[in-house]
Amino acid sequence: MTMSTSHVYAVKTLYCRILSLHRGLPLELRALGDQYIRDEFRRHKNVTMEQGADFLQEWKMYADMLQQQQKQGLRNLGNDLSVNEIDSFSDEQIGQLFALHQEATTSSSEENKDKTNK
Repeated sequence: MTMSTSHVYAVKTLYCRILSLHRGLPLELRALGDQYIRDEFRRHKNVTMEQGADFLQEWKMYADMLQQQQKQGLRNLGNDLSVNEIDSFSDEQIGQLFALHQEATTSSSEENKDKTNK
């Protein structure tokens, strides 16, 4: 994909916006989210223009949702995926989602153990 200066600027701006929003997350989720976004943006460096546009749109929706939830002071962040959304995922995306779920639940259960041991 040939990237224009404006496209590169848009990608960097969105990337920085998401990292900034992650500062409002609990430490474990922030670390997980920061690593995930680094990996995802790195994986999508060489995609078609169409794939790049879809990728940026999805991450923009994520950033907008996270910003809105943080403004509202919500403790349970994120949203559930519909069956249609999950069905549209590739096998690779399902694998990534499962790995992310495992990492998030492992971090969450370790955090709860630490709180009960104090």
